[in-house]
Amino acid sequence: MNGHEYDTNETNRETTQPETNRETNEMEYDTNRLEMERNTTLPECDSSEADSNYRTDGGPTRYDVAVVGGGAAGLSAGIFTARAGLETVVLARGRSAIDQCGLLENYLGFPGGIDPATFLELGREHARYEGCRVESELVEDVTSLEDGFRVETAEGQVVDATRVVAASVYDSEYLPELDAGTIFDEHERFIETDHGGRTAIDGLYAAGRLTDVAHQAIVAAGNGARVGLAVVRDVHRDRGYWDEIADYRDWIVPDGRYGGEEWEAHVDEWVDETIPEGASFDAERVERVRADVKERRLDRQISEEERRRRIADGRDLLAEHVGTPDDASND
Repeated sequence: MNGHEYDTNETNRETTQPETNRETNEMEYDTNRLEMERNTTLPECDSSEADSNYRTDGGPTRYDVAVVGGGAAGLSAGIFTARAGLETVVLARGRSAIDQCGLLENYLGFPGGIDPATFLELGREHARYEGCRVESELVEDVTSLEDGFRVETAEGQVVDATRVVAASVYDSEYLPELDAGTIFDEHERFIETDHGGRTAIDGLYAAGRLTDVAHQAIVAAGNGARVGLAVVRDVHRDRGYWDEIADYRDWIVPDGRYGGEEWEAHVDEWVDETIPEGASFDAERVERVRADVKERRLDRQISEEERRRRIADGRDLLAEHVGTPDDASND
């Protein structure tokens, strides 16, 4: 699932302007509380075991997606883009709203609650497992390039990325050069986006509390997933997909569900039915999309052996970070 599924070197990216119908903010902007949270930092994450071509000589490394922020929204976005085969780096050293929570009690799957630090550790492990590079680096600057963006960190690392997802909460100082009054709302509190997290700057997305999403971890994670899906959709459009077929669904099926001549004929028919009436797509483009759709669906299959292995891996990671009742009683 983590191999390159797309050729992301095409640059005929369509510009999508954000919708302006924003819901009214449900929470008061508490300046004193935010100031207190700005002075709190998370422990650095250990990225020593992550596999990547991440350079340490100060030269730029190229990624398809760079996510700024290692909270629920950023990690969720990164998981979806990495699982879609996009080279993804998550730069995760900064301030997180989750760290201010005494106990995270309302996140689905953790009855009784989970310690916020443990929750973030699990999230980072999950992101690494799905192919993200997770780095404990503080982003200081994001600038535009002809083919994307350059991200520079306080530690001197330089990352070039075709797309950037801004998912930090209180650390948005790296965006002013890009902003020029175009992406923040009139109060300069939140970044304005469309339904998929796209901003007025092509290739720049935003997720989580930076976009006025409700201050709940599970909502931020869902928003990050939505943004990740939007990124993949836009990659599909760059590859020649038309809007009616560009959506991406991360859905795994048992091995053997797809394949065979009858299945291929069914996919061809479905792709053809999605072509807009009156569209004049050339035959090569349509055939390329057909082949890509088939390849992606075949890659969504999972063998019983692989399914069991991944379940075991998940249990091992949970046990490592969450522990057992005996472990908790000894804290």
